[in-house]
Amino acid sequence: MTKARGKSPPQMQTVFGGKMKRRDFLKASAAFGSVMILPSLAASKVKGANSRAKIAVIGWGGQGKSSVNSIVNSKDADIAALCDVDEGYAAHCYRDDWGKRLMEKIGGLPKFKDYRVMLDKMDRDIDGVCVCTPDHSHYPICSWAIAKKKHVFCEKPLTRTIWESRELNRLAAEAGVYTQMGNQVHTNDAWRTIREWFESGIMGEVEDVYAWTDRSWGFESMPQETPKPATLDYDLWLNVAHPRPFSGKVVPFNWRGLRDFGTGSAGDMGCHFLDNPYSAFGLGTPFKLVSDALPAKDFSWPKAATIDMFFKNKFGKDGIVKIHWFDGLRRPKEIRGVHPEFLKDPKNMNCIFIVGTKNTMTFEYTGSGVRLVDRGAQIKLAKDGKIPPKKLERNRFPFNPQADWASAIVEGRMPESNFSYAAPFTEVVLLSMISCIHPGTELEYDEKTMGFPNFPEADKYVRSLYSYRSEFLPSAVG
Repeated sequence: MTKARGKSPPQMQTVFGGKMKRRDFLKASAAFGSVMILPSLAASKVKGANSRAKIAVIGWGGQGKSSVNSIVNSKDADIAALCDVDEGYAAHCYRDDWGKRLMEKIGGLPKFKDYRVMLDKMDRDIDGVCVCTPDHSHYPICSWAIAKKKHVFCEKPLTRTIWESRELNRLAAEAGVYTQMGNQVHTNDAWRTIREWFESGIMGEVEDVYAWTDRSWGFESMPQETPKPATLDYDLWLNVAHPRPFSGKVVPFNWRGLRDFGTGSAGDMGCHFLDNPYSAFGLGTPFKLVSDALPAKDFSWPKAATIDMFFKNKFGKDGIVKIHWFDGLRRPKEIRGVHPEFLKDPKNMNCIFIVGTKNTMTFEYTGSGVRLVDRGAQIKLAKDGKIPPKKLERNRFPFNPQADWASAIVEGRMPESNFSYAAPFTEVVLLSMISCIHPGTELEYDEKTMGFPNFPEADKYVRSLYSYRSEFLPSAVG
């Protein structure tokens, strides 16, 4: 397995900054109730198709509640175990009526704080894992699960860095496991309908894509230390990131604004909005990006940004598709065919439009409701029977990527948003955030080298700026 950045150290760093030898690490893991077997890519055979898949949910509080609900109600899977670094907070997330009903079904399941211990102790009882943790821990947890030959569902964005996305894609392909990124939009109809409408000719060629969100992740100053909840294992939450004081202004939710943990507003919402045009047109990687953003800090993402991305694409006018992204309450000043008052209305906080040479369309960013902005033109299309037919196969599990993934495990097929799709798509979103670090600089991107030939100062951002704490990676020890 490829090591994380640089040479793999012979010993592992502990939370206290010291070194831990393999034998000491095994002794420490025994204190959790079992000796942890450190995985390798040859550790076990890939699970075959099962009558019902046995799933562990890692990070079952917060966003993980959605995965718990999907798996509990799936016809193809059961939950075998739950893992969360803060069981107190996780349980708190189930205090509403919906959560209470779920707890009646999962309350008695085995629970763990450490995914490494769980995957060792329950290896034979787990076919796949749902990873619903902060961005910085996606790569280490997914790579550990893949090394144990587990099928993997991972929430969006796939990873925190471009290198991590490519590496997870490679590892998953080598292991032969079934993977899925948790992007509800990709299971819905919008991107399919968009392609059908453009291929029919009623839209013409793509000129511009405009998308904006009210999300504004970032910090003006480094969050101050606060008391840590007694139920939280903060060292496990930090995972591969280096030790730092706990702050309740970061954990459990606002970590998205810090560069060591999250991927900013575009990393959060771009995977929803941009999946539609990316999938509809098969955009690939942008060859050029430029941004106008509030100043980035070495610890925080900018709280507001405008990012322009340029793609060479057959659907585009003159062979170019342009995406214009706005966050932090920014939005475009004008869009052809859209009334100026709509763009000024504060209620319209999360929107997306695609401007064609013949018509302008819009839809819900969640992946439904495709329609022409010109209502009269839309009515005429329907009246004349010219609404393009549905030619592309639809997903059987709209807005439910977890159920699609569970079904794929049982049926022995690869889901639509598997890592070979999710990794390059995540790369697009992460490239937009790199652009924010150097606002006003036109970045030319070479996907073959993962670099910026005209501005090599930005090359370092495709990887983690901090070295990983190796005990959280399956390549930690040989």
